[in-house]
Amino acid sequence: MSISNTIDSYRKRRKQPLPLILGGAAILLVIIGIIILVVTMSKGGFTLFPTQTPTPTITPSPTSTFTPTETPTITLTSTITSTPTASQIFQYVVKEGETLTTIIQSQGLADTPNALIIIFMINPTIDPISGFITVGQTINLPPPGFQIPTPTPLPTGLAPGAKITYRVLAGDSLGSISTKLNSTIASLLLLNKTVLTNGQNSIIYPGQLLIVSINLVTPVPTVNPTATATP
Repeated sequence: MSISNTIDSYRKRRKQPLPLILGGAAILLVIIGIIILVVTMSKGGFTLFPTQTPTPTITPSPTSTFTPTETPTITLTSTITSTPTASQIFQYVVKEGETLTTIIQSQGLADTPNALIIIFMINPTIDPISGFITVGQTINLPPPGFQIPTPTPLPTGLAPGAKITYRVLAGDSLGSISTKLNSTIASLLLLNKTVLTNGQNSIIYPGQLLIVSINLVTPVPTVNPTATATP
């Protein structure tokens, strides 16, 4: 072998490992690059040059100012209380400009049969011809639907002193009632002192209710006169 061949062979052996080294280094760099890329991506990204992160400006929210609202004033509505309908004869004071006809209309007696006649019956002081009444006068009025008084049926078989309710009729007086029911005026005044306030001078009117103790006295038989023959 010549010297030149030996040198060439030596040079070839020296040149053979260099490409392998370069290739291995390149592969190593690629692997490192992949590792860096994976790591940076898992941490939210990788930037070559860090950028300045702007500080967020906090804009204050407008403070709402409370504006007081006017509280509405609640006005209480007055409750209308209806006037109860009378169930018995009651007293009424005549007002200016009123007549018996207008009183009948205003007091709900228009549908009561014979209302005007009943008013005359329970008010003996009113002239039934003129029907004249004055302002401030107190009169008796019947309740709506009041009927013309009828005779009170007299029960039988009651013990002496038993009490009944008697409805006064036209033409009755304390004396006639006591006689009719075998009672006494004193007993009538005692049992009805809240309505017969003037004693024996108290005015009673048709339709008025009185408490009467019956059969307090023995009825006196009526003696019929005997006809005497005239010669």
